[in-house]
Amino acid sequence: MKFPWSHTTIVDMIKTDQKVEEKCHQVTTDIIAGKLNVAEFVEELGPALTHTDASVRAKGTTLLSNVLKDLPPDTLQANQVELLCTFYIDRSLDHHTVTPMVLAGIEALTHMTNFPDGAAVRLLRALFERVPCQSQKKPERTLYFQMMLNLAERKVDELKAWGVDFVYGVIGAIEGERDPRNLLYLFERMPSFIRTFPMYHLAEEMFETFACYFPIDFHPNPNDPVAITRDALAEHLANCLCATPEMAEFAVPLLMEKLDSSLIMAKLDSLSLLRKCLELLEVAKLEEHHDELWTALKKELLPAGGTSAAEKELAEATFAAVQALAKNASTDEPSAKALLDKILLSVMGGLTDASSKQFEMSLRVELSCAQGSVYCAVYVIEKLIPMLLAQLNVDGHVETRVANVLVDALQRLCAVCAHWYCIDRLDPALVGQMHKKLIEVVLQEADGSEQKRSALLALAAVPEMVSSENRYVVYSAMVKILLTATEQPSKTIDAAQECLFSFAIRYQQEVKTVVLEKLITHDYAKAETSLVQLVFKTLGKFILYHGYMDKMVTFFLSKIFDPDNERLAIIAMDTLTDVVENGNSSQLGKAELYEQYKLLDRCFEYANDKLSSDCLHAMAQLIGAVVKQLPVEEQHQLIVKRLPALRLQQRADLYLASGLLAYLDQSVPLVDHFENLVTDLSKLALETDDERVRDVCNRLLCSLFNRMPDDEHHRGVLKRLLKMIREELKKHNHQAVVILSWIGKGLIARGHSEAGEIVDDIADLLDHPTLGHIAALAFEILSIEFPQLHLPLLRNLFKQKLFVWVMKKLEQKVEQYAETHLKALAFVLAATPHTVLKMNLSKVGPVLLKCLAQTDDKTILEALTIVLRFTREQDPFVQDHLQTLIPLLLKLTVHQSSMKIRIGALECLLYVCKYPTFLLLPFKQSVLLALQKPLDDRKRLVRNAAVTTRLQWFVVGSAEDTKTDK
Repeated sequence: MKFPWSHTTIVDMIKTDQKVEEKCHQVTTDIIAGKLNVAEFVEELGPALTHTDASVRAKGTTLLSNVLKDLPPDTLQANQVELLCTFYIDRSLDHHTVTPMVLAGIEALTHMTNFPDGAAVRLLRALFERVPCQSQKKPERTLYFQMMLNLAERKVDELKAWGVDFVYGVIGAIEGERDPRNLLYLFERMPSFIRTFPMYHLAEEMFETFACYFPIDFHPNPNDPVAITRDALAEHLANCLCATPEMAEFAVPLLMEKLDSSLIMAKLDSLSLLRKCLELLEVAKLEEHHDELWTALKKELLPAGGTSAAEKELAEATFAAVQALAKNASTDEPSAKALLDKILLSVMGGLTDASSKQFEMSLRVELSCAQGSVYCAVYVIEKLIPMLLAQLNVDGHVETRVANVLVDALQRLCAVCAHWYCIDRLDPALVGQMHKKLIEVVLQEADGSEQKRSALLALAAVPEMVSSENRYVVYSAMVKILLTATEQPSKTIDAAQECLFSFAIRYQQEVKTVVLEKLITHDYAKAETSLVQLVFKTLGKFILYHGYMDKMVTFFLSKIFDPDNERLAIIAMDTLTDVVENGNSSQLGKAELYEQYKLLDRCFEYANDKLSSDCLHAMAQLIGAVVKQLPVEEQHQLIVKRLPALRLQQRADLYLASGLLAYLDQSVPLVDHFENLVTDLSKLALETDDERVRDVCNRLLCSLFNRMPDDEHHRGVLKRLLKMIREELKKHNHQAVVILSWIGKGLIARGHSEAGEIVDDIADLLDHPTLGHIAALAFEILSIEFPQLHLPLLRNLFKQKLFVWVMKKLEQKVEQYAETHLKALAFVLAATPHTVLKMNLSKVGPVLLKCLAQTDDKTILEALTIVLRFTREQDPFVQDHLQTLIPLLLKLTVHQSSMKIRIGALECLLYVCKYPTFLLLPFKQSVLLALQKPLDDRKRLVRNAAVTTRLQWFVVGSAEDTKTDK
């Protein structure tokens, strides 16, 4: 290989040639290809590397280091790496201006696959002795740390053998570091280092190296493109301080000291560190600190009363620390008992008076202890139950509020008991007393009372404590609550349902014969629909419970196929559909409903035109939900068996077809039926006067054309249908426009080539004297999403494609837009992603302003929603058009036909206030005058928005506002 320099020219070239580094890229390529030996390269650089001028040596070393950085890790052999290590060790004694390049080269060498044994110690010893890390600039310190920790990961045994000198050198390198990015790198990597290498007598010194940063006080630079957060630094620092049990011992006195800080953030960091320490340390190491720790924690909790978000966060962190402390102590029962006794004695005063402000905080402390372990749970529950029952069982009257608090406390203890499954470890006499009181509450308290709700939740947590005779009391209460649900608070209903499901798992036969039998045999004929829906939904959940399916499915099927009560049939079908769709059990739809209970066969036999559209729609939804769960092969067999016999002109058959086809898998072929289906559906949609039937036809057409194979036969079917529809358009048939839009929607979603032509056809109709209005509404169909519309084929960015088509078609007529054009555009813009609108705001903006000047509520609302987003972002387009926008918004604040428009306009005016004051001052007086009228609006929400907006405009131009602008 011929070098681009010689021994005699290398120095001159380094001094004068600006492209010398580019020439080195060819050197790198040749070394990788084996055309050049790295030793030869170093030899060629010799005059520059040994020059008397330090700047020349620095540039020569830079060239070498850059080549090494660009080499793949496996390029160099061990002897070559050894040679380079020796060179860089020698260069570590060079002038300080050469040091950065030396560090870059060494860091590159640490990544080499064939890094030789013994070289790591020699390199690090040279650096520790000759190159003080903290004397370097930030980039060089970063390289220093990376090199040091890379070698620590790769050469563990070698560096362990070096011993204490290595650890001492690492401490010296990182001690005093202040750059946040370097610190984050160290905090992330050092825990592994500390756990890998023995600290010898330097453990405390290593700890102090990190302890000086605790707690983290850091405010990130707002302009940093890759910002470092305070929380990230704090979390990783805590991992360093607790890297090993030995380090964690030193952390306990530190965190107790910092808990006395007045800064909430310091307290939070200290509590987080405490939890980490408690996970590592044995109770024997911590027992001497129990008194101090509890005193410090108690100080944060008592007295209670903090209401700010930060104070609440601190309280939650303290409860978590109490739980961790109890859990740690539980490994030694005498220590745990001593700690729990101490804590209980401290909070006893609050626990014995449920009316005091300290009760809730004291209870939370004890519950936190109980969550630590089984031992703690048993201790706390056995101590607290007598205290709570004593206050409930007083001779005189117990205030309702106090009784609510006490029963709720019992419920929370039961929840802890359920968590640890420790009911059998509790004193039976205490359990019996609590059980007796809870049953008493269920019997005597009103159904909607807070006490009854808490008692039911308590029994739901530990159903095994309820005796057989008392279970029937609970069953009666649950049935009564469910059958009078319209009169009950939602929380009470939820508690009754939770209790029912809990008992259903443990006492299956009893729940079947007592509760479910009463609910099933109840006469719902005259019951309110909302009550029936709630009870049926509750019963529907039992289908997925082991042992209940047959009874519940039989019940629902009896209601579905009961010709005497169609209302109950619809609710039963809706309930079953919900269970199939959301029950997380594909077997329910396939194995049970389809195969065992023959649900689809019964639906096809039962359906007839005498049933209402609502009933047939519910049936179609249920069929669709079951079909969706079937394997593709069974879906195909079902289509072959059922579809040919259906006559879509009959209403019942149409709904059955929609159930079969609505969620059919894309791979199920329909080629034999496709033309007949789309022809019959389109004719029916054109001819029928039934709005529900038209909607079913249109949705099916949309889904069918979306899944249509893109071959010549199916394209021919589409073209013939479009030709027929266009003939109907010539007859001014409004329904033809709607059909065209639904077909277009299915084709647009899949990115079909005919979609653009359909959009053009509908856009041309916007100028039509009789079809213009319906064409504008057709763009709403094209744009919005329909939750129950199944489109198997969805192409990426299809909404953006629709936007491009429509804007290309209409953008030339901005000045000539009629109301129909603007309405259509408003629907399309509303469905277009915000990023796309932002990129095209110069075209979209004028359209939005024109939309705001229209009289149609839908057009205004869609445009206003988009304008509000851009105003909130303080987009320059809005700033440039305030003179047009503000008068339009003021006019909309009194738009009487829509409260949403009035509120949206006021909110938009509020965000306009964020623009520079000098732009707003010319409008201030007219805005304040115009906003007087919305202050007297008949709707409270509008009045509230008007007050907020007018106040903000009132302070525009004030001294403080002007100062903020500046």
